[in-house]
Amino acid sequence: MLTTTVDGLWVLQVLSGIEVVAPELGLRPHFPSIETTESALAQPVSSELRDNGAITACDLVDEVVLEWMTVLSRRDMALLVYLQTPEQSIAPSRVLLARFAQWWVALERSGALVRVSGIGTATTEGAGSMLVNSQVERLCGPLGPAPLRPATIDVAELLAGVKDSSDLRKFLLDRRFDSEQVNALTLAADRNRSAQASVVAIQSGVTGPPNRSHVESGAVTIIDTPVGRLVTEHVARGGKRWLIVSPGSPGNISSAVRNMLRRLPAEHDWYSHRKVV
Repeated sequence: MLTTTVDGLWVLQVLSGIEVVAPELGLRPHFPSIETTESALAQPVSSELRDNGAITACDLVDEVVLEWMTVLSRRDMALLVYLQTPEQSIAPSRVLLARFAQWWVALERSGALVRVSGIGTATTEGAGSMLVNSQVERLCGPLGPAPLRPATIDVAELLAGVKDSSDLRKFLLDRRFDSEQVNALTLAADRNRSAQASVVAIQSGVTGPPNRSHVESGAVTIIDTPVGRLVTEHVARGGKRWLIVSPGSPGNISSAVRNMLRRLPAEHDWYSHRKVV
């Protein structure tokens, strides 16, 4: 793993000749016509990168770090994870799990701090799912699932009828949700009491130039409440959009993320599909 800053990652981009790494994380692009190697090496963070081995004595990017940067810049698909806690003093973190061919790399940003690491290779859907699951578990940490029966909610009705917590409670009671479901769902909606990790799937090079991306509209959200972990997923059935809320067990989370990945244009080949260049 390499830990640096946003500026440090930009220095590595310049030395690698890579213009864009992960715009979803709000990272600085590199403009080769006006940003030179000399200007990058003049940055104070360059000495830190030399000290930790990310830049060699010849002012080249370390071979392993260069491989990570290449995966990020040439990714075929990725998962974007947005982590938010009830603690107001802690800025939300964003993580990109990127795949290029069979190689996977994680890029994490929290404020100005950036971490990049190789997380493995996968050549089958099963291996790809295991790799993704291990990263989601690492990012979310351990917590038992909330004890509730799975619930299915009409998204259009939810958006039309719910504006605040009291509306939500009434909405659920009117539809005969049981007390455990009502309690867990109202806690999940309270950002002052629950932490969330939203996971979105992205496929590169779907239409037009290779940098065009398809963002899957049905995100998966993992919610940690005082009564346990929940997982929600959005699905389209019968001409409607539904929100499915289940106990956040490892199996339920894995299934929800895999279903989301299979909804990408690559479908069941999400783990191996290569973008057209």
